Amino acid sequence: MNVKHTVRARRGFTLIEVLVVVAIILTLGALTFVGVGKITTAAHKAGSISDIKQLSAISLAGAGDNNGIFPRAHFTTDTGGLPFWFSWEWREENGITRDLAYNAANKRWTTEGKDRSQNDMDLWNYGGVDEGSSSFFSYACVIDDPVWTGNGEFVPPEPAEWARIRDDVYNEDDETYRFTPSRTGQKVAYPILWVDLAVVWNSKRLGNFEEDEKFKGVHLGFMDGHVEWHQGTQVQRRFSSPGLTLFW
Repeated sequence: MNVKHTVRARRGFTLIEVLVVVAIILTLGALTFVGVGKITTAAHKAGSISDIKQLSAISLAGAGDNNGIFPRAHFTTDTGGLPFWFSWEWREENGITRDLAYNAANKRWTTEGKDRSQNDMDLWNYGGVDEGSSSFFSYACVIDDPVWTGNGEFVPPEPAEWARIRDDVYNEDDETYRFTPSRTGQKVAYPILWVDLAVVWNSKRLGNFEEDEKFKGVHLGFMDGHVEWHQGTQVQRRFSSPGLTLFW
């Protein structure tokens, strides 16, 4: 008896099926990328909040030992200073480490204190490794200090807020306004101590949460110890001096 076997040819994938599979893979990859990006941003924000709380606590503790006056932290030269430039002495006295001084969200500056855009220039030992050197941080201390506020000008808060607090922050002794605190308990326009770095310095934009030439947001560390996240239109120019514009 003859048995006939039917052999079916193996059918390959059609072009449409291949395209559908590729589209699914790309979609899953994109979703994974977005998810990882959100997790990374959240981690950077958490790190910033922790750092700013610790730095603010250090400043408040220093004021507690200094009759309520915030000790000077900034490094100075003959031409002045910057709100994110700190002295070696202050850094060492307060046990500041690289982990506390730098945030991984900063695309230009590494967490080891290196400037990627300047051939890994050493920001942690900016002035050398000997006593008297200095450090650039990826956070700014906005405590009132003539080292960095000299020859500069603060921008008042939004009109409605400024009208509400203007008389309270006026200093009759020298006929000026108190914009940031120099001691605890002061009524000031901006009752904050430390902020995420967000500056235009020598025509270069530099910030922890900078993207597409814009500052996405800034954490503000207030005198009472809490930290707030300001974003979008909340982030405004708050201080200007030759070669420097500071945002928060």
